[in-house]
Amino acid sequence: MGKKLTIGIVTMNREEQLAEALYSCLRTDLPNETEFVVIDNASTDNTEKVVREILTNSGYEYYYEKLPENIGCGRGRNYAFSKSRGLYYYSLDDDAVIDEHCKKFFLYALDILDKNTGIVTLTTQIYDTAWKSDRLDRTSVKLEDDLYECKMFCGGSHFLRRDFFKEAPYFSNRYGYEEIPPSLYVVDAGCKNVFCSAIRIIHNPKVNKWNCSDEKNHTLFINECVLQYVIKSAIYPKMVKPILYMAYKARCWRHLKHVPNWKQRTNDLLSQAKDNAKSLQRIRLRTVIELYKKFGNAIF
Repeated sequence: MGKKLTIGIVTMNREEQLAEALYSCLRTDLPNETEFVVIDNASTDNTEKVVREILTNSGYEYYYEKLPENIGCGRGRNYAFSKSRGLYYYSLDDDAVIDEHCKKFFLYALDILDKNTGIVTLTTQIYDTAWKSDRLDRTSVKLEDDLYECKMFCGGSHFLRRDFFKEAPYFSNRYGYEEIPPSLYVVDAGCKNVFCSAIRIIHNPKVNKWNCSDEKNHTLFINECVLQYVIKSAIYPKMVKPILYMAYKARCWRHLKHVPNWKQRTNDLLSQAKDNAKSLQRIRLRTVIELYKKFGNAIF
């Protein structure tokens, strides 16, 4: 039997934060036909016990599976999606919670999706405690009150119209940015990725990965620069590649000039990432032009 909503979470060794995430969902108003899917990337803590204690008597069906190895975020999300039965699929980071002031969080989002069949992905506002600010601003294309078109949905908190995707949609890339391909395919099909400012989660990472002065975060910044270029190069028409390359070089100079041996490290990652992107399908030039008109140079 199908469901109205699937809430999917991929987790690893975050039993306390995962418990907070699950409880935050259960405190909201949920459709009766809701299920939870929790994919455990080989945790060594009490994740399984926590999940079963919280969800067994929650009143909602759930699926939990502990994998024998960590398959990463992108593959983990694909696996969770493949186990879901919801008309709509909601993905929440395991270190985030639904804002306690958003009791109608899910009902509000599903109402938007029910009324707007051309909307395929819906990203919520995300307040990041590491940034001490909201991640998404309201400067993009306004569709109506609290609703804005965006070029890409955000991995940390998003809804997907499940029947749009014939198979699990995320890019199975262990380095991240698994949201880029499905977001571009949505636009190429004449549909929309949107952002809703009226519903919000709180992302509460234990470590601030965006602190550029911390050497432990250098790999993150290298991934940030390289992966956008590699994925878009594989998806955009070939004639756009020179523009993508110039944007990539500018991004590297802006973000990596303080990173030791950054040129060699980016080249090493480039060769690895290109192999993984070979299976991606290209979008139309017209789609890139439409995106540029709406979002400018940010699409490169």
